[in-house]
Amino acid sequence: MNKKLIMNSLKINYDFGIRIDLGGKVGSGHFFRCLGIAKELKKLGFNVIFLVNSQTEIKSHLDSKIPYHVLKSKSEIGKIEECKEICKKISNLIIDLPSKNELYSKKIGESNQTIIIDDLGNKEIFSKFLFNGSIVDEYQNYKIIKKNTKYFHGPKYMILRNEFGITRKKIKRPKHKIKKILLTFGGTDEKNILKKIILFFIEKNFQINLVLGPSYRYQKDIQKIVKKNKSIKIYSNVKNIAELFANQDLVISSSGVTSYELACLGIPCIFIPTVKHETKTAQYLEKNEFGLNYGFWDNDFNNFNKIFSKISDHKIRTKMYYKGRKLIDGKGLSRLIKIITK
Repeated sequence: MNKKLIMNSLKINYDFGIRIDLGGKVGSGHFFRCLGIAKELKKLGFNVIFLVNSQTEIKSHLDSKIPYHVLKSKSEIGKIEECKEICKKISNLIIDLPSKNELYSKKIGESNQTIIIDDLGNKEIFSKFLFNGSIVDEYQNYKIIKKNTKYFHGPKYMILRNEFGITRKKIKRPKHKIKKILLTFGGTDEKNILKKIILFFIEKNFQINLVLGPSYRYQKDIQKIVKKNKSIKIYSNVKNIAELFANQDLVISSSGVTSYELACLGIPCIFIPTVKHETKTAQYLEKNEFGLNYGFWDNDFNNFNKIFSKISDHKIRTKMYYKGRKLIDGKGLSRLIKIITK
C-alpha cells in the first residue's frame, strides 16, 4: 500500500478513528453503537473518522456527515498496516471488530492509544481501554497484557445510542393485549428467518412490522408477501429505531446488540439467536427474566406457538418490562465518553 496515498486521503488530524466492519456476518448493531459514539464525540468538538472495509456498506449505513476512509488491502494484515500508517494522524483508535479485536489490539495497541469495544472475551488485550457490556460471565475473560489497561465491564457499560436513553423515559408498561409485533434479525439476516416467522403470523389478527437491514438480500421475497397482506409493513434505514421499538407490543429478534436495546426500553421479546455466541446472551437474559429464548430457528411452529402463548400472558410481559429496564439503564454510552475524553 502506497503510504503517500494513505496520508493524502486524511487531510487533517483526527482526535478519534473508529475501526469497524460492515456486512456479511458482522451485525449492524456494532456499527450503530459506534455511530452513537462518533456523534457524541462530534458534539464535544472532537474530529472523528471511520476506518471501514466497504464503501458500499458504509454508504448504506451512514446517516450523517462523519467522514470515512475505506481500507484498500484485501488481507487483514494489510488492513492493519494501513491503520498503523493512518494512526500517525489519529490520536485515539476505537476498535469494534468481534473476531479481530485481539489481532488489532496486539498489532496496533502496543504503539498507539487504542480503545477496544468487545462482547465475547477470551482473548489477549494490549489496549489502553477495554469495554465489555455483556451480561454473559464467560464473555468477560481476558488476558490483559499491559499493566495500565483499564477494563470496564458489565451491563452498566453496554453502549447504546442516546436515543434509547431518551425514549425509555416515555415508555409505559405493556398493554394487556398484543396487537403490534415487530420482527428484526440484524442487518443481514443471512438465514432469512424473517420470512419463515412471517408465515406463522400471516393469517392471524396482528399488525406485523418488519425491519430490513441495509445488507438484507431477500427484499424481493418479502415484497411479494407484503403486497398480498395489508397487515404487514416494512421499515428500512430507520433513523430512530428506539421510537419504532417503543411502539410495539412484542419484538421477535436475534440476540445481539438488539437484545440489550430492547431490555433498556423494557419491550417484551422472543429471542431467536442467529449465530452461536448469541445463544448465551439469550439464555442469560431469560435467566434474568427478560425475554424468552426460542433457540436457533428449526421450523418447529408447534414449539414457537407454545412460546408465543406464554409471552401473551400480560403478567409475564409486565415483569419483563421492569426486569429489562433495571438491567440496562441506557447510560453506557455517556459513561464511555466520559472515560475516553478525560
